[in-house]
Amino acid sequence: MAQENESPSIVLDNLDQEIIGLLKLDGRIAFTEIAKRLNIPEATARYRVQRLLQSGAIQIHAWLNPEKLGTPHVVIVRLIAENTRIEPIAEALARMVEVQFVSITTGQYNIVADVYFGTHDELLALFAKIQQIPGIISYDSQVVLKLLKAEYQYRFSEGLAQPE
Repeated sequence: MAQENESPSIVLDNLDQEIIGLLKLDGRIAFTEIAKRLNIPEATARYRVQRLLQSGAIQIHAWLNPEKLGTPHVVIVRLIAENTRIEPIAEALARMVEVQFVSITTGQYNIVADVYFGTHDELLALFAKIQQIPGIISYDSQVVLKLLKAEYQYRFSEGLAQPE
């Protein structure tokens, strides 16, 4: 049974999947170009993209290049939190500008976060902020030495988007 705050799933047909494929290559592609490449009316392309966006099936984002913005380093922070404080701690981390990714997880660690930083002093300042959050039992960190891939890919199966 779906919870009240869950939105219904959307079924993606072949045309939706083709449009999404084009948007993944270039999120700024014009409706006229989508229409031309898929041999459909521009109005259909516009309608389909708007429907996908409004349903929440897709989101179009600009990705910043941390190296060009002075924060070329990444650290993965893994936290063990008091059970009653997991969500408030995750939310506090998510509000920090240097934190780019936060997830609540299973296993040894309750929360995992990715943080971009430029200097060791910035990293020390982040750790000082983390230590001020109530309910953290312990945390550790791993500096990423070489980032090989930073994207999420999804494949389509039987009309639904499924994680690979």
